[in-house]
Amino acid sequence: MISWIGGKSKISSWIIPFIPNDIETYVEPFAGAMWVYFKMELNNYKNLKTIVYNDINDYLVNLFMCCKDHENFHNFIKDVDSQDRDKFYNFQMNLNKHYPYNMPDFNNALKFSYIATQVFSGISPLSGKYIDLKGKYKSKFDTFKGKLIDDKYINKLNRMTNFENIDFQYVIEKYDNEKAYFYVDAPYYKIGEKYYSNQSFKLEDHERLANCLKNIKGKFSLSYYDFPDLSVWFPKDKFKWESKNFAKASMAKSGKEQTVGTELLIMNY
Repeated sequence: MISWIGGKSKISSWIIPFIPNDIETYVEPFAGAMWVYFKMELNNYKNLKTIVYNDINDYLVNLFMCCKDHENFHNFIKDVDSQDRDKFYNFQMNLNKHYPYNMPDFNNALKFSYIATQVFSGISPLSGKYIDLKGKYKSKFDTFKGKLIDDKYINKLNRMTNFENIDFQYVIEKYDNEKAYFYVDAPYYKIGEKYYSNQSFKLEDHERLANCLKNIKGKFSLSYYDFPDLSVWFPKDKFKWESKNFAKASMAKSGKEQTVGTELLIMNY
């Protein structure tokens, strides 16, 4: 639906073939923009009944809850003009104050989608700078509005059943069962932690995640870049490791060759 730091839009076609097709429950504990789910062909998962969106960032959870009510939310935002610098910074200032609200809240979802679609790659919407497209390109906010009336996205939104705003361990334990599958896209060690809702995702959190995943009944696929402790937590003789090199779009700089990173996918099946 939107760009988000660490989003798997570009590499979802590599990840999706590893997802078992007999699952009944699909959960993303660090859902973000949930691009793997939105790229899936749901007809390939005949038994899929429960689809869970979870993120520690309440603005993201609220946004996707509002998107599920796509017709009413589209009517709420359809006449809001994009590319308004003053509106961008007013919305950003308002959300940074984090007034109490009850989800779903269309007004907060409007503000968050507006700023998240007009900063680079969805990076730090609450602190990022406004990008003036100067009329040369279509605004991502306008593209986002279009998705709310696009059958391809409406089908996926309609199938989503549960929305959570809780710690990853709680959501894994809550939905774990023999027919559950967890696609886990945790903040990457020493790379993505600072984007985890402005909180520190420390080494002990990575270890807590590993210990949690190693004890579940269901299946998981875990995305990471490699770091020393990873092979200790997930020995290659006990877990399946897959890897692939990808250009890192978020690290691209004008006039320089794009950085390449090795994505890992670790599975317990």
